[in-house]
Formats: sequence, C-alpha cells, structure tokens
Amino acid sequence: MNYLVWSFPLISAGIGWITNYVAIKMLFHPRKPINLGLFKLHGVFPRRKETLARRLGVIVEKDLFTPDMIVEKLNTEENKSKLRESIMKRINEFVDEKAVQFGPMLQMFGGDAIIDQIRNGMEKSVDEMIPKLMDDIGNNIGSISIEQVVYEKVMDFSDEKFEDLLMAVIKSELRFIEIMGAVLGFLIGLVQVALLTLF
Repeated sequence: MNYLVWSFPLISAGIGWITNYVAIKMLFHPRKPINLGLFKLHGVFPRRKETLARRLGVIVEKDLFTPDMIVEKLNTEENKSKLRESIMKRINEFVDEKAVQFGPMLQMFGGDAIIDQIRNGMEKSVDEMIPKLMDDIGNNIGSISIEQVVYEKVMDFSDEKFEDLLMAVIKSELRFIEIMGAVLGFLIGLVQVALLTLF
C-alpha cells in the first residue's frame, strides 16, 4: 500500500507534464482543422493567424517601428552627409565622363575652370536639395502602412514558418510551462500522500 501511495507524486508529475505538453502542442497543431463532428480540432495559432497578424501589425506600427521613428533615424546629420557624399560622387563621375567626351570644346571655353564652376554649382545645388530630399523621403515613408506590411508578411508565412517564428521567441517560456506542470503535479501528489497518511 505504501509503495502505491508514494507513486502518487510521480504519477501526478507525469500527468502535469503530459497535460502541459499536449496543451502547448495544441497551440500549433493540428495546422489544418480536423472535423470531429460536434467540434473542429484546430491549433490556436493557425486558427487565429489572421487576427494575430493584424494585431502584430498594429503593435509594430504603433509602438515599435512608427514612420516618425524611421524619419527621425534617417534625418540625421550623419545620414545627410553620407547622402551628400554619395550624390557628389555620382555627379563628379558624370562631370569627369563628360569632360573627357567634350574635352576639346571645353578647352575653348576655359577648360578646367569651367569644370570647377560646374562642380561648385552642382555642389551648392546638392546642399540646398538635401533637406528638401529628406523631407520628401519622410513624407513618402509616412504614407507607408507598416501595419499592412507586417500583416501581409505574416499572412504569407506558411504554418511551419509561423510556428518557427513564434517558437524562436517563446520556446524557453513554453519549456518552463512544461516543467512547471510536472513540478505542480508532483507537489499535488505529495499533498495527496500527506492526506492519505494523516487520515
């Protein structure tokens, strides 16, 4: 009798672990609904994928990655300087190419002095253009619906990919829930043993 009583904690731990393990598996499986007559068996996340995708899109756009944040990160002096450098590099390449192509004609009108004037004029124009360009970029980003982008991206995931994505984030937490099922089951088994021993 004592042997059977002391097996209660182990049995309860096993039941607690199995119950939580099955419950966690049913978050993702079955991926396709199975009709059992009175009800359909379908994993929670696959069944609610569209709702989750929509809510995730709202959260990302509202709190994590707003258009204003993107504009703020882009519209820095460092980025303006990099943009100016990139534009001037392309302009100088273009001017150099045309200088070779029209070299004899340019020499008649001042040669290198004309080329330097063109470069200086273009550089001044670029300096005036960059703030306006950054504003235009900001306005265009503001018109992008990050919520819709996230929603469409998540909806494009296969069920396997969606599971992998979620598991990458919550795998350790789900493992903890499994273990806690066993621990709580074991503790309940000990309480049962205590009650049977006392009474």
